[in-house]
Amino acid sequence: MIDIHLHVGRLYLEPPLRPSYLLNFMDRHGIEKAALLPMENPEQTYFYVTTAEVLRVCRRHPDRFIPFCNVDPRRWAGDRSTDFASVLNEYRERGCRGFGEGICGLPIDDPRLCAIYEICGRLGMPVILDLTAQTNIDEQGLPRFEKMLRDLPATVFLGHGAHFWAEISGDVTPRDFSAYPGGKVAAGGAAPRLLERHPNLYGDLSANSGYNALTRDPEFGYRFLEAFQGKLILGTDLCHAGQQAPIIPYLKDALAQGRISRAAFDQITRTNAERILGL
Repeated sequence: MIDIHLHVGRLYLEPPLRPSYLLNFMDRHGIEKAALLPMENPEQTYFYVTTAEVLRVCRRHPDRFIPFCNVDPRRWAGDRSTDFASVLNEYRERGCRGFGEGICGLPIDDPRLCAIYEICGRLGMPVILDLTAQTNIDEQGLPRFEKMLRDLPATVFLGHGAHFWAEISGDVTPRDFSAYPGGKVAAGGAAPRLLERHPNLYGDLSANSGYNALTRDPEFGYRFLEAFQGKLILGTDLCHAGQQAPIIPYLKDALAQGRISRAAFDQITRTNAERILGL
């Protein structure tokens, strides 16, 4: 399997996630490779993990870790005059395969962010975005995100986070944007609609948000996995030692019980990631 969303280093007050811990975690769960995501936005974490730190770890374990990069649009001049193309080109040349995790406390379609994402599209780097009430901010129904998907068709985006996955249901409300709503999934959710309409959007299943979206309405979750098997990607979002990753046994059990097909399992846990990362 391939994990599209893993962290390394120290993000919170707990001890740092060391590469040896991650490798042991991957071996126990049958994960061959994992994307390591830096955290260079000031929101949501106590500490930064830079792209340079991620690249150092990946150089030591090139057969297991895939580096991602990040830049914050508020750096330097804080406007669109900043030469992020040079930075992103350098990161691409040093081996970075994607951009993220983007967890910026700006509207999701802020022009400074869109300028960065346009460069990512030219470089063939998919973009992972964490949508909550405070980060990558959007309204109910994800209208800003949808316009960005239309305006930047060459850029591949992966939706992730509490707001994105709350939008699996058509009855989402603003109070759900940083929560894990339960109960039956109502028809008309923005997340399924956008996944169906936009070939450049994928769903990152990592963290409690992705797992909750699939399990809050079990029968719907299995149908969703099967219907969108070409647009969903396994991730764990491991941030600290001892953290559980229930998405992995959930997917394995779904396959073993015949709730999803082998084709769906293989796409979600490996081949979709291979395709968008160019592996």
